[in-house]
Amino acid sequence: MKVIKKVALAFIKDKKLLMVRSHKNKDIFYNLGGKFEEGESDIECLMREVKEEVNVKLDSNSLEFLHEFRTAAHGKEDAELIIRLYAGNLLQEPKPSSEIAEIGYFDSSVDEQKVTKMGKQILL
Repeated sequence: MKVIKKVALAFIKDKKLLMVRSHKNKDIFYNLGGKFEEGESDIECLMREVKEEVNVKLDSNSLEFLHEFRTAAHGKEDAELIIRLYAGNLLQEPKPSSEIAEIGYFDSSVDEQKVTKMGKQILL
């Protein structure tokens, strides 16, 4: 089984979690963050991915490791997704980048078909 390792940010506003939707996956929102590049630490990857996806910088002093989640990878057979989740604050208002079609804020009442399994797991 293939293992996909990612890091993600839990940014909460008005008791809702920020999630993003890419141009590739038009029907589903996922956690803000992404895959590691060669030699990157969790924090380096998270800072780069947040900048790439929502055009803002993270307050690196606010970052706090929360939990490591494991589940089946969305849309990929025989793949396990491992996400290391951090809480943290953004220094500006997030806006979709060229790779992100839309941002949204969700709580645990979201329709399960709008977010990935991992996203729903984190929302609980």
